Amino acid sequence: MAFNLPKIRNCARCGRIFTAMHGEKVCRDCLDKEKAFEEQVVKYIRDNPGSTLKEVMEATGANEKMLNRMMQDGIFSNAAVSRDKEATYPCMSCGRPITSGTYCMDCLAKLRDQTKKAAERMQIRIKEDRKMSTIERLDALAEKEFERESRMSGIRRNFSKGMFKNN
Repeated sequence: MAFNLPKIRNCARCGRIFTAMHGEKVCRDCLDKEKAFEEQVVKYIRDNPGSTLKEVMEATGANEKMLNRMMQDGIFSNAAVSRDKEATYPCMSCGRPITSGTYCMDCLAKLRDQTKKAAERMQIRIKEDRKMSTIERLDALAEKEFERESRMSGIRRNFSKGMFKNN
């Protein structure tokens, strides 16, 4: 059983040294500050429905990258923000502007196809492994049978030569 040991890292935001238990890149203090800031953004959007991203950024001090990540993470929906040109963020694969999720429809279709093909390849490998295991087992049985036959033929030869006479 493998255990994940904590790693000592520098916080990506403040630079302080901290212990990362699960691969975190940000210390607990900065994470808490970020969560509080996100709550302010969500509160502003709830209190001012239909605001544009630009208005949200000006009112809260949030940057576009943070708002895009919050929309991707589902912290607030794009429906809560006015449907202007600014209310998009880039697809994680191709960079095309999207309004929800992580990938655009084209990249999502490609990912589905790739996943389906990978699953098919895995099924073929599993079947081949099962066949191989069966073949290997048959080979092992044949080898044991050959060894047994070899011993028996040796015994028969010795018996026919009279080596097993009763004295």
